[in-house]
Amino acid sequence: MKRLSQFFVLLMLGHTAHAELSHGASYSASVDPDRYEDRRRYLDALHLIQTSQFSKLKKVKPTLRTYALYPYLEYTEMAYRISRYGPDDIQAFADQYADTPLVEPLVQHWLARQAQKGSWQTFREGYESAILGKPGTLQLPQTIATTRILSCHYGYSLYKTGGTDAAMQEAEKLWLVGYSQPDECDPIFQVWRGNDGITPEIAWQRFSLSLKNGEKKLSQYLLRFIHKDDKSFASNYRLVHLKPKTLQRYSAFRRDHVRNREIILHGVRRLARNDPEAAVLTLNRYTTMHNFDPEALEDAYASLGQYLAGRIDDVEATADLPVNMHNHPKLVEALLRQSLRVGDWQNVFVLTGLLPEGVRESARWQYWRARVLEKSTDAADREDAMQIFSRLAAERSFYGFLSADILGSHYSFEDEPVDVSVDEMLALEYMPGIQRALELFSLGERSKARREWYFSTAEFSPSERAIAASVALRWGWHKIAIQTMIDAGTWNHLDFRFPIAYRDNFIAHARRANIPVPWSLAIARQESAFMPDSKSSAGAMGVMQLMPGTAKLVANRIGARYADKSSLTEPDFNIRLGSHYLGQMLRRFDNNRILASAAYNAGPGRVERWNDPALPFDVWIEVIPYAETRNYVQNVLMFANIYSRRMQESPPLIYEHERAYFSDRQITVSVPGTQAKNS
Repeated sequence: MKRLSQFFVLLMLGHTAHAELSHGASYSASVDPDRYEDRRRYLDALHLIQTSQFSKLKKVKPTLRTYALYPYLEYTEMAYRISRYGPDDIQAFADQYADTPLVEPLVQHWLARQAQKGSWQTFREGYESAILGKPGTLQLPQTIATTRILSCHYGYSLYKTGGTDAAMQEAEKLWLVGYSQPDECDPIFQVWRGNDGITPEIAWQRFSLSLKNGEKKLSQYLLRFIHKDDKSFASNYRLVHLKPKTLQRYSAFRRDHVRNREIILHGVRRLARNDPEAAVLTLNRYTTMHNFDPEALEDAYASLGQYLAGRIDDVEATADLPVNMHNHPKLVEALLRQSLRVGDWQNVFVLTGLLPEGVRESARWQYWRARVLEKSTDAADREDAMQIFSRLAAERSFYGFLSADILGSHYSFEDEPVDVSVDEMLALEYMPGIQRALELFSLGERSKARREWYFSTAEFSPSERAIAASVALRWGWHKIAIQTMIDAGTWNHLDFRFPIAYRDNFIAHARRANIPVPWSLAIARQESAFMPDSKSSAGAMGVMQLMPGTAKLVANRIGARYADKSSLTEPDFNIRLGSHYLGQMLRRFDNNRILASAAYNAGPGRVERWNDPALPFDVWIEVIPYAETRNYVQNVLMFANIYSRRMQESPPLIYEHERAYFSDRQITVSVPGTQAKNS
């Protein structure tokens, strides 16, 4: 609450606000508008810390006491000299800088150092008070998150400080996971094993978890702990995981045993990925040999049914599965997409009735229910369809825009512009947390800046977040503006949620690549929310999330110099390559943004395999095998329309030539020509 009260005080003072904005006496926010010298001295001070020139640092620090990032200087010095500090020093830092996100990493670092020194009593007391919230040496304003390494240390600290029973319980929890634990767990695991902690059942459980998590190397390591009575089962389990067709050697798994039943249910799921029909036949045969748990068996059949629905067109084959559909909504949705793919509209209607109410009432399945009803010969059904389309058309969603096209009505953007004054923005910029975030952003410390921003705005109201988003946009911090509004649940402030970031860059490169500007903006908005340093788990980088290999090929094709993958964090270069790659996809797929968008996400090879012009365009999108790509295409098409509106254009959601590429079995569109109505 203190952060919010500061904001209102500063707003009353306007942009002449001057205030002491720290919890501590040694730090106050600078009001010097030219911070160049402060930034230079700050960077010099960091260098002194990193090179252990602490005597020189002592002379420099007083000149930075009014600089916004002084807490970060204090933090860095303490982190580099962490062995010098005791609980009282950590508590003092936490008290002084409670309004920063620096307390948690410092406490974590200090605890790790106590473990490295073997100060187990100090570690245990600090861990239990800071992380578990027990009364103790550290009374912090916020609960500190643990890490895997600290959790390992805590287990060992219990043992070293006399809590053997608690230590053994902690060791078991650390052991029973489906992934490798850090080396810091080895000491407590060694003690636990010495106390006969690894029973045959516990060893099997972790081995099983490792395979279910796809951790093949870990499962190989864990074989050494498997009891001799389970060795053959474990070998078969790994073999089935790696080569699921092994299950079809029925004599090897004929014995009705709990281990075999687990192996079979795991294996048929693996087999179903490539051959779901064989998986169903295999499981059917094993049900005559084994006494499976009914619930586990039904779950397995439901899983196989999802794979089966995605691979075959025989609706009857999936309908015969021994599954209670009411218990498995994901299977019902898979069967719905199968029915859409084969054009079994009656089955679509029946299956939507089996969905849980919350899912059934979603825009997605209401749209498809209406698509069934509009085909009816009964006038009352067709009227029901029009009512559903009318309700959906009042929403800003992919299905809402499709429904508006069907009705020939305006798209409902549900835009609620927010007026934020300059005084409001300047007042917010004087808040210490915002100042720190913007300074870090200015210095290129983007990850630290984001952390500071999210910490400082966590308690903001929706109206305060709107002001914060305005400040972020003013600074060209587009991802932060978008995320700030999402966190607030304020979905209708489209200026903030869909900023026209890097406008000149997108326009210039889209023109050279001959692609629609709103579409390229929509791709970037979906891919990274315009975050230049964004990096996906797969390795895609930058504003348009390019894989380094793809970027290099595109650069060679257009004659651009590609130094290394770090160049992909430079927005203009990333947008240039991304725009040209989009252009390649657009031309490869007959100038059709539906297919090209899918190709940008999933790869052109997959889209060529999925391509089926015999389907209506909305059905083709709905039955895209990957949920991520399906949602991606829907978002990109809708986002492109929002960006068109922001750029004073009014194209339809789907162009006429894009519709024409697909089946003529389309629902009648009332929109004249190719121009959809917008509002």
